[in-house]
Amino acid sequence: MSTDPPDQSDDRPSDAQAPDEEEAADAAQEAVEPDRLLPGEDERTPHMDDALHWMKVYSELLDFKRRLLVVTDERLVSMGDAARAEVEETDLKVLRAEADRLERRFDFWTGRAAAMREPSA
Repeated sequence: MSTDPPDQSDDRPSDAQAPDEEEAADAAQEAVEPDRLLPGEDERTPHMDDALHWMKVYSELLDFKRRLLVVTDERLVSMGDAARAEVEETDLKVLRAEADRLERRFDFWTGRAAAMREPSA
């Protein structure tokens, strides 16, 4: 059995650079920060266009994250015990936390848009 890592695919972007350890740690922490807003996101906006924009952004991000979770679940069944345990204890937990955060943000903007549609009393 070979201990060499699998060949790298040529379909990776050529300009992609792996983050250093500090950047990777910061990105991982930010990704699961439950109250993190995206740049430019203002929860107090009075503009319906803003609410609709953020609904779309979070819908796209949530769809992306859910697809990653499906692929991850599909791949787990073919992994060896050690590899599967590593993915379940790290990557899968982070992906689920990210998906939960994105869903909360989508729900927030959906509710915000609904409130903006209601006539003022």
